[in-house]
Amino acid sequence: MRFIQIPSVLHEGGIHSLDIDNDNTKLITGGKDNTIKVWHTTILTRITKVKPGDDPDNIIKELNPLATIKSHSHLINSLKWFTTDSNSFISSDIEGFIYIHNIKDDTHVQIYPQPQTNAKSVVDLSVSKDDRLVAWSTTDGKVFIYDITKKTIQEISTLTKAQKLVTQRSIAFDPTNNYLVTVGDDTIINVYQYAYDTTTTKFYKIRLINKISRLFNKSPLNVKYKRISWSPEGDLISIPTARKNQTSLISIISHSRNWQNVISLVGHDFSCEVVRFNPKLYSEGKNDSNNIYSVVATAGSDKTLAFWNTSKDAPLSVLQDVVPGEILDMAWLNQGDFLVLCTSTGHLGVVGFADQELGWKVSDSTMESLKKLQTELVKPMNHRYEHNQPSNRRIALPPIEMLDQKDAIDTTKLAPSSDKPDSTEDSSKQQGSSNGKDKLEVKGKIEPEIIPPPNMEDPEGASVDWLHSAMSDRNASSTAKTATTSTVKSTSRVKPVTTSLTTDKQKVSTKNGKRRIQPILISANGSSSSQPASNISSKPSAPAAPSNTQKSLMEFDKPSYSVSNSFYQSNKRPKSDEPNGTSTSTKKLKREMEPVKFIGSVILNPNTAFSKVRLATPKVRFGFQLTSRAEGESAGGLFILDIKNGSGNETKPSRITYFKKDREIWCDFIPKLIHLACEGSIFWAISTIDGTVLVYSHISGKRLLPPIVLGSGISFLESHGQYLMAVTCLGELYVWDMSVKKLELKTSICALLDLGQRFSEDGLSKADNITLCAVTARGIPLVTLSNGSGYLYNKDLGVWQTIAESWWAFGSHYWDSSDEKRPQSLGLFNNGDEEQSIVDLLEYKTNEEIIKKTRAGRGKYFNKISKNMIMKEGFESLENTISVSHLENRILCCEILGEDQDFHRVFLTYVQRICELGFKAKLFEVCQELLGPEKEDSKEWNPKICGIDKRELLKEVITACSKHRDAQRVLIHFSKKIGLVDEFV
Repeated sequence: MRFIQIPSVLHEGGIHSLDIDNDNTKLITGGKDNTIKVWHTTILTRITKVKPGDDPDNIIKELNPLATIKSHSHLINSLKWFTTDSNSFISSDIEGFIYIHNIKDDTHVQIYPQPQTNAKSVVDLSVSKDDRLVAWSTTDGKVFIYDITKKTIQEISTLTKAQKLVTQRSIAFDPTNNYLVTVGDDTIINVYQYAYDTTTTKFYKIRLINKISRLFNKSPLNVKYKRISWSPEGDLISIPTARKNQTSLISIISHSRNWQNVISLVGHDFSCEVVRFNPKLYSEGKNDSNNIYSVVATAGSDKTLAFWNTSKDAPLSVLQDVVPGEILDMAWLNQGDFLVLCTSTGHLGVVGFADQELGWKVSDSTMESLKKLQTELVKPMNHRYEHNQPSNRRIALPPIEMLDQKDAIDTTKLAPSSDKPDSTEDSSKQQGSSNGKDKLEVKGKIEPEIIPPPNMEDPEGASVDWLHSAMSDRNASSTAKTATTSTVKSTSRVKPVTTSLTTDKQKVSTKNGKRRIQPILISANGSSSSQPASNISSKPSAPAAPSNTQKSLMEFDKPSYSVSNSFYQSNKRPKSDEPNGTSTSTKKLKREMEPVKFIGSVILNPNTAFSKVRLATPKVRFGFQLTSRAEGESAGGLFILDIKNGSGNETKPSRITYFKKDREIWCDFIPKLIHLACEGSIFWAISTIDGTVLVYSHISGKRLLPPIVLGSGISFLESHGQYLMAVTCLGELYVWDMSVKKLELKTSICALLDLGQRFSEDGLSKADNITLCAVTARGIPLVTLSNGSGYLYNKDLGVWQTIAESWWAFGSHYWDSSDEKRPQSLGLFNNGDEEQSIVDLLEYKTNEEIIKKTRAGRGKYFNKISKNMIMKEGFESLENTISVSHLENRILCCEILGEDQDFHRVFLTYVQRICELGFKAKLFEVCQELLGPEKEDSKEWNPKICGIDKRELLKEVITACSKHRDAQRVLIHFSKKIGLVDEFV
């Protein structure tokens, strides 16, 4: 594959659309300068074939347009070639003008807007495979279809029956000439089916067969355009810029699988707006029966170009920042070996592929057989589709509704407007001759004309849609049908007059280019009224909307897929709760979303799919380095482990290199991607994205163990001393002792993340985040969470135990009492003789989480809460009780972690506190434990605790607490036992 960007800036720095004809000879581009340029494709293909080292400037100088067409007066946003005629194409601009061009005859025919209408900005445009139908969408949410053969126009967006039309960002016909798909800002994908009748008239019929809303639940607000695409055989359709939660993806929908999502392509960090299928199908071998697949090119505003194989969920290649601007459109040559793209900065880019680089092309006979198979799967127009209902109740299927071309507007019978054009309209909307050179002639101001209120029964007086009012030559049945439609639509503008004085403002409408002001009716009995009150009251009111479109104002949206369907239905407010059983609110209710299952590969690892815990894994970096802690601190960072990731396969493996003073000591290659690494006292450890851990000798790089396969991705890889710890994305925790090459412990962190706070019947719930994961010099795992709690794993008991929590920070007098200086590291390494407390570190982490949650400050927050609590009856001794509990827990944790200095300091503080509070029973029990049995040679009794002799510690306790009078009787008793005082005193 080779990518070449043409340095020439075209269309004044903005190319918004391009397309290549079916003969692979001509390329059309359009954009910011309101012109269309036709180029020869051979020059572009010659650029990609230039050998490395040769100068392609001579070829670039030959890049001159074959023709320049100036028929538009605004930015051109869509261009499409016709399939059967390589000399004709269609174009549209942002002001709503659509032209059909023929470069051979030099003709330009305007098909939209029609006479007596105002243009609406065109968003996207598509042409059917037989070159008969043209469909486009406008910014007001409407979708139109135009028959080039019969010159009729018809609005098909009425089939959706939406309360409010939503802009359809992309529209595309399928290659089998049976379907039309639109994608809107409301994240709904509309699938239309059309067919021609077998009569001599060959009229088409079109119907809406599916509305897909379960693929994605969010549409980016910054997306102004999308380019969907069909696969060449007509089975797959790609939907770009889909969002599930915070993940951007491209959804691939299959027609043969009942419009289900068969694969999701995740590879763009930001929005991906343009997707183009390769016009050829490929197979893995010369034989067409070997795994036939399609190739997809994706690009967008993130300046990233990616190529995908639809049989895999990983991209074939990803080119980041290949162009300076946003990629707005792409087009393949029919042979599938070249791709041309355009950018918002006015540059063209060409991507060329070598033979068999994408695979073996499928023969034309196999392609035709696959198209025939897709055509055979098409249901007849009278087929009733059964969609899944939200409940188990049987609901009668609605009648089939479709539009017939017989009801379309014949544009040849629309008389041109003879009225004066409004001077306030843009002159570009009144296009003159076909070449676009004539200008609008303004003949002066137009004064408003006051007319009587329109008659409800007269379709000419009411303000109706132009597609119905413009019909001038219709029979009696069509006129009656139009009058009924006009009556329904005019009720939103003409209001019945009451007997009281109204303050409604005058309404101004435009008809036939003239502004008309509707008069205000003052009173039913007043002389200024143009009609009697009886006539007004007797007018038929607007028919009520169908009952199935009424929605209650207080419907409950399903909060999560973790809530059962039966619970949701039982708590959903019925429509009868509203007054009179109906709702008059015009508020647009949020559409219900389908539950989000899993995002990613279709083939899931069962171990991952059914795990109760899922942790995030670090992203893969191109490269990173680790400075040796054992040697680098003394040598000034001269010992470095350098990791360079390749492509994750055998063609370009990842490289691991150990340097000493920029000199390579040892090196290793592995055909996988590396994302984590750590260092122990005697080893280096790295982990790959598939959950494999490799351990090397610290000095020579010799393999200490065969690769350790954990079966799932690794979220944390930590080490200290001789211990190595790994935490997988499923919550499994392993600690190995590398000095003896044995497993120290294996457990799960599921108990820390759940803690019974959330209940999930059939799904996952979001738990607290892990903010720290480490291992101590004794091989004890440490974990802190975003709720402020810190935990350690007790190997003797086989359970997790709490070290710190926000409750003790709230009420203990001794919380963070040793915070003389902020911890500078994880507290797991000794700096000379000074010991950094692990408990201090975890309490500091708890303080950080509390400060994050309370912006007012920890002091004001706790002061406010403590005052409210202590003032209540029964909570007078709250702070003292919490302080004692905190000290007791800290003493026990120091004993487990082996923190001698911290244990000694906290223990003396604890005994003095219980003496101050008069807790004689606790003091007696503490002293009894320090005294031990009378015979010191007892096997069950350990004379030392945290490296301190218990009898000596008892003497310190007696000396430190002797000033408290309430505790003196207990202290004298134990003083006599150890001979500290005379027994007869």
